[in-house]
Amino acid sequence: MHFIDSHAHINDEAFDADRAEVIRRVFESGVCKFIEIGCEPKEWQPALDLCQKYPQQTAAVLGVHPQVAQTYDDAARAQLAECLKHPLAAAVGEIGLDYVFLDACPKEVQLRVFEEMLALASRVQKPIVLHIRREGEDYTPYEQTFHLLKHNWTPAPVKFAGVLHCFSARYEEAKKALDNGLLLGINGCFTYKKNEYIREAVKKAGADKLVLETDCPYLSPQGKRGTRNDPSNIPLIAQWVADYLNIPVEKLAEITTQNALDLYGLK
Repeated sequence: MHFIDSHAHINDEAFDADRAEVIRRVFESGVCKFIEIGCEPKEWQPALDLCQKYPQQTAAVLGVHPQVAQTYDDAARAQLAECLKHPLAAAVGEIGLDYVFLDACPKEVQLRVFEEMLALASRVQKPIVLHIRREGEDYTPYEQTFHLLKHNWTPAPVKFAGVLHCFSARYEEAKKALDNGLLLGINGCFTYKKNEYIREAVKKAGADKLVLETDCPYLSPQGKRGTRNDPSNIPLIAQWVADYLNIPVEKLAEITTQNALDLYGLK
């Protein structure tokens, strides 16, 4: 039984003291691959460097997180275009809209850069990794995202055109994502007691539309909250999901691993 962590931040400073040991432990835990996310210019080359150390077990996703959209200047444009040519650069992300911390980056800047990211992904024909975060019950960022996908994006010619990372919405948003050829990224949020609406949406979507992720070092699953997350927690998250969907965890592992391979074009 093998798993893939489809969204990790192993280069985060939280792992500076023991990164190599964490990675060794991850690959002993049943997680055969993890996907490293580079969210801003200073993270792109380090993400590729990390993946080059484990080329058979990792791949990189490179893009501009909405909270740092203001960092996307002409120099960053040139740098990202070059980095995306690397054979280990599997997708563009995480990109999108985040309306929780608008003091970090105004809406208009986020929207402009998000449009640029979608256009870039269309040109290079790579899948997208979306970060969509709402404030309270205001689902406007999801509505704006689906509008932009319709008008500013040409999906890559692959089985899955992208993933709605850290899925934390209703079935209404899940269905729109699925209709756009996207998978749902399921992490520790699924395990939190208050998030029954997420679990119900995932059940309606079905296991064949899921990939598993940690978003480490954040969002540790229930039972480990307050501790540093890492990809070795994927089997624990998988067990929660499998139990809720009433399917064997081995079957969920098979489905989500193949989905992640198909999403990122991996073997």
